[in-house]
Order: sequence, then C-alpha cells, then structure tokens
Amino acid sequence: MKSWSRKSMLVDLGLIGLCVVLFIVYGRTFEVAFACSLSFLYILLRKIDFQKYKWLRNLFLICVSIGLMLFVVVESLIISEMGTDDRNQAQVDYVIVLGSGLRGTKLSTTLQDRLDASLPYIRANPQVPVIVSGGQGPGEDIPEASAMEDYLIQNGIPKERILAERKSTSTKENLLYSQTLLREQGALGNKLMIVTSDFHMYRSKMLARKIGFEPYGISSSSPNHLKPTNMIREFLAMVKAVLF
Repeated sequence: MKSWSRKSMLVDLGLIGLCVVLFIVYGRTFEVAFACSLSFLYILLRKIDFQKYKWLRNLFLICVSIGLMLFVVVESLIISEMGTDDRNQAQVDYVIVLGSGLRGTKLSTTLQDRLDASLPYIRANPQVPVIVSGGQGPGEDIPEASAMEDYLIQNGIPKERILAERKSTSTKENLLYSQTLLREQGALGNKLMIVTSDFHMYRSKMLARKIGFEPYGISSSSPNHLKPTNMIREFLAMVKAVLF
C-alpha cells in the first residue's frame, strides 16, 4: 500500500468531509450514496501500488472490463422498453399503476406522470379493473396507493373500479401483493397492463413474467435531467433483481 503524503491526506479528508456534508444536507438518498461510494473507491485505489502488485492491477482491469460490458448490456435492455405503449395491442384483464413516492400526502412528479399516462387507457376501457400499488415509506404520511386512488377518483374514475394495494415497498412486492389481492377478490386472468416510468418498464415486465403475469405496458416519460441518475439506479436494481 502507498503511504499518505500531506497533499493526498488533505484530498482524502476533503472528500470524506464532502460526503458528510452531503449526507447532512440531502440525507440518505441514492445520489449521495453513489457519490460517496465513488469517493471512497477513489481513496482506496489511490492507496494501492499497482506497479508493485501487477496481479492486482490486472484483476482490477478485468473487473472494470466485465463491469462495463455488463452495464452496456443491461442499459440496452432497459432502453429497449423505454418507449413502450401497448395500449392498442392487447385487451388486458387488469391495469396496474406502480407507486413512486410521495412528499407527505402529495404525489411526486414521477408518480403523477405515471397516473396521467394511465388515464387515457383507463377511460377508454371502462370494463378493466385498476390496481394502484404502493405502501408507505419514509417521508410519506399515507400509503402511496391511497394518494393514487384519490387522484384517479378526482379525475373521474369510479372508486368501486379501483383496487388499492397498500403494503408494498418494492417493484417485486408491487406485483406479488397485487396478485394476492386479485386472488382474494376471486379475479381470473393474467393479462396485465403495467403503467410505470420509461426506465422502469423492462424490470417491471421481467418481474411480472416471473410471477405468472402476461405483461403489457404503457410508459410515462421521465425528465431528461433525471435520466442519468434513474438509469444508474435502474442498472443496480436490475443486477439485484437477477441475483436475488
């Protein structure tokens, strides 16, 4: 391992201090965790003498190459479903709108975009039941599904047509708990119209197939300035979904 010089020590302490400030100001967000992880990785790599430990350098380069190839493949799969709009290709048994966070009781921009994207299909197919799926997380005063249900009712969708799944905390749980809710209602059929954000569609369909649905989709657009963060987050979520 390389020894610390005064200059490198100041750089490292500065990065650590920056991470502490980001955590205090913004809390435990994905962006803060990702930035701090890169900072600590940078600090660690600078301490390794790759000239002395050539085998370690080669191992590092191999891991980086594999990681980059994996990133390209996974991102290509995510992009392949980003423009999905199957509303004219299938008569489905249910529509499900996946939750995406509240601020207190107010819909996040992403969640409102998903609900707005669902409305034309829901109105055009009044015989299809609608599931709103999402539990209550940190910073949320009510379950996401309750706020979603209220929004749809305010936009003219009858309450009796809506099924609210209020326990889930992940995409997999969105689908599993909604499937359980449907079974409890005695519902038949497995064709599911998923409404979610463009970057989230591939994983949602993949998980839906795994638990027995025949999935279709309607994507809502995500803001361009959030796409880099969303795509990196979704890459990590895809790796987790495949591994676990």
